[in-house]
Amino acid sequence: MNKGRVEAFTDAVLAIILTIMILEFKTPESFSISAILDQVPYLISYAIGYLFIGVAWYNHHYMFSKTRWISQNVYWANNFWMFATSFLPVATAWVGKGLNQQGPEIFYFMVYLLWSVAYFILSLMLVRANKKDHQWDAAQSIRSMAIFRFMRNWKWASLQIIASIVAIIYIPALQMVIVSLSIIFVGARFNKDSDQLFN
Repeated sequence: MNKGRVEAFTDAVLAIILTIMILEFKTPESFSISAILDQVPYLISYAIGYLFIGVAWYNHHYMFSKTRWISQNVYWANNFWMFATSFLPVATAWVGKGLNQQGPEIFYFMVYLLWSVAYFILSLMLVRANKKDHQWDAAQSIRSMAIFRFMRNWKWASLQIIASIVAIIYIPALQMVIVSLSIIFVGARFNKDSDQLFN
């Protein structure tokens, strides 16, 4: 399968998702600067969502740059991952309306879980495709990614799930802090060669 077509399609879908997210930001009716304060909860959830997609795109780009051959399994895993990501604008908008409410935070957590499972499956399919293509270094590079190692470690993943559930029960907004920390300290820990792929 043509890798460039899959990457172009993915980039287009992610661009649309980001566009939908910013369109949820409503222009205040008043011209007073204080009128924007009502939008602060959405700005917070939007910033987290933007960071989420930005980090995910970088990792996705790294994995696909390392990979020469796209199998059918990779194609469908990539579609599943984009499907999971497409729920982010709804989750972001709802959390923006109720940053410390259980309903929106539970939905965001469910989207985050679905996204995590989809991302792990995509990573696994890329590892297998590279092994099948005898690209052992590429497979090892994907396996060595911090996000892949974290998702594969059931103890750390379970700890994050438990922490998120406890946060949702007692202080729902804290769940967004947990997601942000996960994005920054796990997802954004890129492989050292990630900025040297095309040198």
